Formats: sequence, structure tokens, C-alpha cells
Amino acid sequence: MNSITAAPPPRRRARLNLAALASVVVGGLLFLSWFWISVVLVLTGLSALPALGSGFLLLVPWLLLMQLAVRAERRRAVAIHGLDVIRPPRRRSRREGAAGWLRNRWYELGTGEFWRGVLHHHLAMLAAGVFFLAVLVLGWIGWVGWELALTAGPLQVGAWELSRWLLAVISTACLVLAVVVLALGALVDRGLARGLISGSEEDLREQVAELAERRQGAVDAAAQERLRIERDLHDGVQPRLVNLAMTLGLAKGAIRNDPDRAERLVGEAHVEAKAVMTDLRQLARGIHPAVLTDRGLDAALSALAARSRVPVELQVALRPETELDREREAVAYFVVSEALTNIAKHSLAQQAQVAVTEDEAALTVEVRDDGRGGAAVHRDGVSTGLAGLSDRLRATGGRLEVTSPIGGGTELVAVIPLPGRAGPGEPAGPTVREHDPLGAVPAAPSPTTDQEALR
Repeated sequence: MNSITAAPPPRRRARLNLAALASVVVGGLLFLSWFWISVVLVLTGLSALPALGSGFLLLVPWLLLMQLAVRAERRRAVAIHGLDVIRPPRRRSRREGAAGWLRNRWYELGTGEFWRGVLHHHLAMLAAGVFFLAVLVLGWIGWVGWELALTAGPLQVGAWELSRWLLAVISTACLVLAVVVLALGALVDRGLARGLISGSEEDLREQVAELAERRQGAVDAAAQERLRIERDLHDGVQPRLVNLAMTLGLAKGAIRNDPDRAERLVGEAHVEAKAVMTDLRQLARGIHPAVLTDRGLDAALSALAARSRVPVELQVALRPETELDREREAVAYFVVSEALTNIAKHSLAQQAQVAVTEDEAALTVEVRDDGRGGAAVHRDGVSTGLAGLSDRLRATGGRLEVTSPIGGGTELVAVIPLPGRAGPGEPAGPTVREHDPLGAVPAAPSPTTDQEALR
């Protein structure tokens, strides 16, 4: 049997073109200007820190400029040198506005990736400056040599007499050597980019660990869901089906001898069949609710809030110009569903608040109550609700944060990342709708075709 093995993707070849040569020239100009400004800023800021922290007035702008410079260096490595820049996932703030922006900047400062980029930025300018100055010297010698060869004739240097042809040869060699030095500068620039910002084996290991974590979360979530469905079928639907079969069997035996009893038994079986259909519908809603597919996340959450035994204040702020994929909609739905179920069963709360917000990077679900607190993620095989939610979120690359002091209520924050989102401009204003827990927004009706057939 012949086996077919997929060929690995072709590796990009090194690019040594006019853009790479021009990049050395630009780097040399930056070395003569911005390099020294950056060094003076950071040294002055560090030396001024003991003076009541006044050095932060220089260090903070320098750090912000370095973040822009590192991003520009990554784009330059891709566009000019054709390198694949590997960026491991980093922590993102769930806050919006200026606070979220500042926290994201702070998270970026704490990564080795950022500081390697800062080191590369300065080393690249330094190397480009050295090669650029060498090119300037060689180019000046070649230019002056050709000028002397064409205008002044033979040149007397001590005991040596340099003829016009010899001057022309030396000048040409200097010009050729200047081009060679410029090309070497481009190769050194590419080597620095490849070694410092294109990614390393450590970055790949971090990405593999992240993917393994997501895969394990998906496996654990599927196992929890399978156990729940098996438990619901075994403990709920199966006994009712057995009872229904026994009732119909008794009615079949009594249909000739005792028609009145048979009619009563058929009526009981009819009621039991409708109850079984209700249980199956609830079970199907637990797998994937029909209203979520038909009307979207907003309507599905409204239905959950309307069915809740604890009054719920619901706020949904979704971006109208985008559409969530089915997986993340389902995760957000089950986070709210499980949280409201736990509140009704265990918290003794009088009020609950649910807020769902969406930005360019993530979908954030926040559920709060004023109950007795004490909730935690347990993996003891008994209290598996929050553990199942945590596994679902891990499968999407998200996270679950639980804050539940004793007597202080419970707050669940689920952050679901939205991959592939690009923010080309300012987002349009989200639509925010308040839900009246007393029934102003009714739950979406479920399909009742099978139940109608049993009436």
C-alpha cells in the first residue's frame, strides 16, 4: 500500500533586494538621529528616578514609543526580509476605553517578546549605522578618486605616482566594495531580525502548550456533557418510558375485559407521553437550544432570564455589524444558563445581573448575584457545574474568573476570545437592551409539533 505524506510548506528564501539595501540606509540615518535620542531618554529617565520618580516623565513616553517601534520592526521583518514572525498569545484586558488600553500596554511590557524587540531595534540601528558609515566612506573615496582621475591627472602620493588608470581602478574597487558592504549590512539586519523577533523554539513550545490546553478543555467539556446527558436519560427519561410502556401494556390487556379501565390507562399514558416529550425538549435545550440557532444569543438569553426563578437584570451589548460564530454563542449561553441555575439552587440570592459585552477582541459574560457566596470550581465528580464551564472556556482559549467571598455574593466573569477579528476603524455603537425580569420580554416559544400530535 502506498502512503501519501503531505509535503511541508515551502520555506521562504532570504530576500536581498533594493528594499533590503534601502533599509540599511534608513537604519543608518536613524542611527545618526533617533538612536542617540532613545539612549539619552532612557539613561536620563533612569538617572532621574531617585528624584521623586521624575524619571517616569521620560521613561513612560519612551516605553510607548518602543511599543510602536517593535511593531514596526515586526512588519519590516515580514515585508522586507520575508520572515515568519511567531507571536505567542499574551494576556489581554477585558476592560474597555482608556483603562483597558493602559492595561494592555502594561501586559505587553511584561513579556520577553517586547524586550527582545527593543534590543533588536537598537542593535539593528547600531549595525546599520556601522555599515552605513562604511558605505559613506568607501563611496566618498570612490567619488573623489574618479574626480581626480578625470580632472587632475596622475596623483603623487609620497614616493608613489598614481596614474589615471590606477586611480580609476582604485575608485571603482571602492564603489564596488561599498555595494558589497551595503549587502552585508542587509544580511546582518536579516540575521538580527531572525534571531530576535521572528520567533524561537520557546515560542513554539508556548503555542503548543496553549493548543494542548485548549484540546484538553474540549475533551473535558465533552466528557462532562456526555455524563450529564447519560445521567438525565437514565434518571429522568428512561423511568418514564418504562412506566409508559407498562401503562400501555396494562391498557392492552384490559381493553376487552374492562374497557373503562383501559380508557383510563390510555389517558394516563397520554399524559405521561406529553411529560416525556417535555423532558426530551428540556434535554435538547441543554444540548443546544433551538432559540439560539433561530433567533441568536440576545433572544436566547432573554428566554433564560424569563425562565429564571430569581429576578434577572439582563444587559446585552453586541456589535451590530458582526456576527458571532455558533461555538462561541453556545459557550456564552451555557455560561449564563449554568450560572443562573446555580444561583437558583444554591445562592439564596434575591437578585441577579447578567451583562454580555462584545469588543474587537473578546466576548465577555459577567454574572453577579447578592447571595451567600462561597462558590468555587470543584473537580470532585459531584459539583461539576463550574468545572464544566471552565472546560468549555478553555476549549475556546478563554478563561473563567470566579469571585465569591462568603456572604458577599458571587461574580462570574467569562472571557471568550474572538479570533480573526480585525478592527479597521472605530466600532459602531452597540445596541444595549434592558430586560424586565417580570416578564416584559417573554421567552421564545419552543417547537411543539410532537406535543401537538399527542393531544
